[in-house]
Amino acid sequence: MIQLTARELEVLQLIANGFTHAEIAERLQLTERAVGNAADRARMRLGAHSAPHAVLLAVRAGILEGRPKRRPGPARQPLTARQAEVLDAASDGASLSTVAQRLGTTTQQISARLSEGYLRLGVTHLPRDQRRAAAVDVARRRGLIPADRQEQAA
Repeated sequence: MIQLTARELEVLQLIANGFTHAEIAERLQLTERAVGNAADRARMRLGAHSAPHAVLLAVRAGILEGRPKRRPGPARQPLTARQAEVLDAASDGASLSTVAQRLGTTTQQISARLSEGYLRLGVTHLPRDQRRAAAVDVARRRGLIPADRQEQAA
């Protein structure tokens, strides 16, 4: 039978819940290196080739319960200044090329910053066509981008 230490089990459970090594380190008051070492030891004990594979093997072995869903909540990390700027510029529903022209950059850069923002705001579980509006809503409620321009004019 495979034996994991309490720390390895704790780290593996948090990985199963979708937390990054940085988030786990903050939560457990460890260094990212210590988290990585615990994850590597768990992976080696289970004979896994990756962290997701380790989670799968641990679930199959009955060491972990099936992967629970991460509850929606506050942003795990705030938006960077550039992500907030791009999301604000895109908040009126303009196309990527229009937003890129407004900000003097490429559509690829705009797409990348929006995708990063969606992840940080926790809206990636939504269908693609709903993510931008949901991200704008969450960011406005949290004061990360200014309120709607029409509301500001009133």
